Amino acid sequence: MNYKLLIFPFLIVGFLTVAGAAFAHHGSVAYDMKNEVVLKNATVTKFFWANPHNILTFDVTDEKGNVVHWVGETGSPAAVGPLGWFRDMVKPGDVITVHIYQSKSGTPVGEVYKLVLADGKEYKDTFGATQQDREERKQKGIL
Repeated sequence: MNYKLLIFPFLIVGFLTVAGAAFAHHGSVAYDMKNEVVLKNATVTKFFWANPHNILTFDVTDEKGNVVHWVGETGSPAAVGPLGWFRDMVKPGDVITVHIYQSKSGTPVGEVYKLVLADGKEYKDTFGATQQDREERKQKGIL
């Protein structure tokens, strides 16, 4: 009996198991997508324009006067670029308003839904887009 032929199906199953996990993408299950948190007077510390998600780090002073360091993820550059986002839209020291869906655990981490710059200009993300947002994007040919 040829043992190589018996090993082949196990190798295929093993490969498919690993490949499936490698191509999987996390969802928004860790975030409270029903309750948007608005963080005003957030001071940008860094903005990483990179795949698979852009990362915004910023500081906010809480009601007790403590500075809380937040981390928010956005869509990828390819996802938010057509929505008007760009690499240098925020810089360290900029004071902005961040609309974010916070982690369910309550840690200062979340998915950014919208940024409002000091001049009032708004940038919406793909996360948590409302039906109206999706319709507007379809009309503009973005989705």
